[in-house]
Amino acid sequence: MSTTKDTPSDIYIWDWVVRICHWGIVAAFITNYFIVEPGRLYHEIAGYAGVSFILLRLAWGTLQQQKALNKSGEIPYASFASVSLSKKAFIEHFHHLQQKKIPTRHGHNPFGWLMIFAVFTLFLGLGITGFMMEEIDAMFGNSTLEWIHSIMADVLYACVLVHIAAVFLVQYLGNVQLIRPMLTGWRKR
Repeated sequence: MSTTKDTPSDIYIWDWVVRICHWGIVAAFITNYFIVEPGRLYHEIAGYAGVSFILLRLAWGTLQQQKALNKSGEIPYASFASVSLSKKAFIEHFHHLQQKKIPTRHGHNPFGWLMIFAVFTLFLGLGITGFMMEEIDAMFGNSTLEWIHSIMADVLYACVLVHIAAVFLVQYLGNVQLIRPMLTGWRKR
């Protein structure tokens, strides 16, 4: 997980903490949605690991935001200070797509940030409802709680499908690397 450039023109977009959290969340989701049986020990471990990655990412984004506020200069891509959900940000993103040129120095677009917040919320909700069903005796076997947990898992799956499709679509339409930076940290200009 080197921060060494592949070429002199590469831009360091995603640091190792962001990438570890992203792929850890992916692994936790795949494990729990497709591989292990709900309610079993491995399901709980993967769920708590996923929640831990979410909490780490929230802490890291907040720490990066504090660093950005204390220094003048560029805002780190991992910082929540880089979140822009204004009407202007959405219009600008559509404009970049129409031009088939998203600036290589951009991190998440406004839709990406909305997806991040949706995934964080759903994962935390799954962690809370899972904890309640397994650790609070009065909630064990509660059909309403199980239904809520199941619905959140299915909505998270839908979000994952939208996220994957959007990454490929925006990478193609915006003529910008999105997959490579999440693997190596670096984006070619």
